[in-house]
Amino acid sequence: MNWNSPRAIGASCTGWLRAAAVLIAIATLGAGPADSGGPSGKLVGLFSAAVMLAIVGYAFALAVASLRGDNEASLDSTIIGLTALAAIKTAMLPFFPGFGPDVGSYQAWALQIAKLGPAHTYQQGYFLDYPPGYLYALWVAGVIAGMMHAAGDTLRVIVEGPAIVADFFLAFTLFAFVRRSARTSIAFAAMLMVALNPALLFDTLVWGQSDSVLTFTMWLSVIAIIDGQYEVGWAMAAISVLVKPQGLMLLPMLAWWTMLETPVTRWIKVGLVGITVFIIGIAPFQIGHPWNWILELYTSTAAYYHETSVNAFNLMALLAGLRQQDSGTVLGVSWFAFGMSLLVPLYAFVAWVLWRKRSAQTMVYAAFITVFGFFMLAPRMHERYLYPAIAFAVPLALESPEMLTVFAILSLTTLFNLAYILHTLQTIVFLNSRDGLAMAASALNVAVLGASVYYGALKLDGSAGESSSLIDFFHRILPPRSAEAPVESRGAPLAWSQLDTLIIAGLLAVGIMTRFWHLGHPNEIVFDEVHFVGQARNYLHGESFLDPHPPLAKLIIALGIWLFGDHSWSWRVGNATLGTVLIAVTYLLGRRMTRSRLAGAFAAAAVLLDGLYLVDSRTGVIDIVYLTLAVISYAILFRIFDTPDNVARRRWLLALGVTLGLCVGSKLLIPAVTFLLVMGFLVWSLATEPSTTRRDRRITGAILLTGSVASIFYIATFLPHYYLGWWGGIQDLFKYYQDIVGYEKSVSTATHPYSSKWWSWPMMLRPIAYWQNFPKHGKVETIWGGGNPILWWGALTAITITAVDAFERPRIERSFLVIGYLGYLVIWIPIGRTLFLYHYMGSVYLGYVALGWLLAQCWNDYAEPWVHMALMVTMTPAFVLGLGWTYGAPAALALFCGYGVLAYHVRDSRLEASFPGKYVCAMFCATAIVLFVYFFPIWTGMPIARASYYARMWLQEAGTVRNWI
Repeated sequence: MNWNSPRAIGASCTGWLRAAAVLIAIATLGAGPADSGGPSGKLVGLFSAAVMLAIVGYAFALAVASLRGDNEASLDSTIIGLTALAAIKTAMLPFFPGFGPDVGSYQAWALQIAKLGPAHTYQQGYFLDYPPGYLYALWVAGVIAGMMHAAGDTLRVIVEGPAIVADFFLAFTLFAFVRRSARTSIAFAAMLMVALNPALLFDTLVWGQSDSVLTFTMWLSVIAIIDGQYEVGWAMAAISVLVKPQGLMLLPMLAWWTMLETPVTRWIKVGLVGITVFIIGIAPFQIGHPWNWILELYTSTAAYYHETSVNAFNLMALLAGLRQQDSGTVLGVSWFAFGMSLLVPLYAFVAWVLWRKRSAQTMVYAAFITVFGFFMLAPRMHERYLYPAIAFAVPLALESPEMLTVFAILSLTTLFNLAYILHTLQTIVFLNSRDGLAMAASALNVAVLGASVYYGALKLDGSAGESSSLIDFFHRILPPRSAEAPVESRGAPLAWSQLDTLIIAGLLAVGIMTRFWHLGHPNEIVFDEVHFVGQARNYLHGESFLDPHPPLAKLIIALGIWLFGDHSWSWRVGNATLGTVLIAVTYLLGRRMTRSRLAGAFAAAAVLLDGLYLVDSRTGVIDIVYLTLAVISYAILFRIFDTPDNVARRRWLLALGVTLGLCVGSKLLIPAVTFLLVMGFLVWSLATEPSTTRRDRRITGAILLTGSVASIFYIATFLPHYYLGWWGGIQDLFKYYQDIVGYEKSVSTATHPYSSKWWSWPMMLRPIAYWQNFPKHGKVETIWGGGNPILWWGALTAITITAVDAFERPRIERSFLVIGYLGYLVIWIPIGRTLFLYHYMGSVYLGYVALGWLLAQCWNDYAEPWVHMALMVTMTPAFVLGLGWTYGAPAALALFCGYGVLAYHVRDSRLEASFPGKYVCAMFCATAIVLFVYFFPIWTGMPIARASYYARMWLQEAGTVRNWI
């Protein structure tokens, strides 16, 4: 992507800005001092608001001016898409109450300024720690709310309106900036990376914050200065500082660029512009206050949180702990002074980067590393202050895989930081200062900061830097991959061979042994069997009942009881059979998707060795039913992709309709994701086939054929209701839906000791005790509903890497895995009722397919060294938590050292290039097998010593979300 600046447009805004400043100054002076009945400042405020709105509008026009020659259709689709997203976000706001103190403050401030005016907004004893910039937006919201007499959710939506609007313009600004030198599809991707970024969405929608407004103004200032519009850039920089104090972070960087690029006379000019805009912004609030009140506001705000880290997972948290007094000392130096001193090398590095070369790319990188570095190094940082850094990382992420990885990891760690802290603030107020998960996330952020600095020093703008012994050493242990990556076309399907038969047979043999061994133990109801076994008996006895889930899974349980009698083994035999079938189908799916038997075998082995899939296969619950049918649907879908013959394709479409209908008929809600995912990719595949006649008719026909068959089989799952005389017509099906809505409302406030938040599932923080037998003395028995830790966490690593690869090397299989993973996860975000870890099984399954693919790439030497490192980092928590720091840390160190030795000798041509990848793959698989054997007793209810049980409970923090007991 080329980083040429757009042509400069428009004249300097200095003249009219000076005129506006004079008018506002006269109005301010004429207002005189204010008392409780004095001037409200509303007239001056209208002048100031008009001037600042004009500046923002002009800066935005400059930023998007390069789009004037673009195709109108692409612009229309972009604007329509962003408008639709804004509407969806607005509609979703009532589902999230937000963080009470922040939302309540915004609402109170909006109503205060609308009622009393700017001059009376900052009052003695009234809590208002924001500078005036964002108050202009709240003023508008307060006026609208007052006119509508808004309260409750309506008031929340109105007050959050400015942040939603800023989301819109921020995403469009990113689209325009990237579109300057890249094709429309890349610019559209940049837009979505901001508009749909989970961390940024969480900040605006779930938390209820306004960081998008600050980020939008920051971006406009950076773009204006890149384009040589220094007066506009510094005017926007002043507005950023007025919006939030974090706007100060960019000022040294912008000043250095301006000094390097312009003469001294221009420095003075742009400095006066910035000061003038700042004065204009504070003028209506200045009335009746001392001349230095704004300085006191900024200093008091900074001093209010005199802590090492105000819930930010950064270096200060890692060194000094969360929320500790920053007056504490280390080696005689206060933590505050220590943290602030670290900003000196940060800004020196930024200055060196800009001095070396000034281009659009280096400016964006400088803005990114400034915000990111400030967040990581300075004291008193809040969890939300990484928002602008993520937005600045987007264009860089589209330039290089290194920065794409940085962007992906920062998005995830920021999301975790926000979600974890919000949960904590709503429950136990403060985290432990040395919380293990917070420290792990902080350490990961520190590593990402190091990678970002490395990129800026050696990779940015094509610079290579001087070779040194240290750099050479890292090149020796992290050599570039020697084998060429496979061609990113789907290729021909693999022909069936005797090896496939042997692999399937071996997987099924182990699956049967693990799923059916002692299946009847315990000979009593386990967890949700209390519902589902009871409902199966109701079918057999003809007793009507209300169940929010469709019938299929209970009918399978009833079939087992009808065939083998009413005892525990018969309750579970159907699920054990389906759980075993799932392993074989996973091999077929992975083999077809990746064109690799090894990848298919690894994916199937991940399902085989996972604990929650094992437990749900050995228990009379319903999730394994929809999961197996969903995976069969995936396999049929990719079989259709490989079937060019229309007649044969129709037969597979019929089969797809059958499995989708049965899948939707087995569980409420989540199989709808399966249906939409499969049908969406089916339509996409047909729409992107080489141009042939009657394409629209083929798409319509496929939808109608598959959809109608699915509907028939879905309704067929309810046939027992008609046969038993419970229902009499189709109207009963619609009444059933009404009853479900009522049921869901009735349980919306229910609680459960093993419930968990959706964001905690990828890290497996709160598993489920399906059954326990803990006598006072002797051995204990339990069925523990948790996954195999290394596989569970590896699935998250694999899906993240797959998402990165999907941007670099688009392929339908990668898109399917990533979109499916996210679809199965985000469906739970707006649902407020009790949720459990097993709701994540649809997502983690696709993560296991991605993991199998990734391990096969490592074995075949198609994976890059950073992928090897990612997998080894994933293994490290398992070593430390399983063995303790005394043995776990040396074991993890030995793992990395072993890799380093192999990589070093590969560099010297003493070993084959594939050895490091095979080493990582083998170590990962060996760890997974060891953990499967280790946890198997508590997945199957085997008697085990009490101490051994507690040794397997790696997280034991009662009263928190992270608790395995």
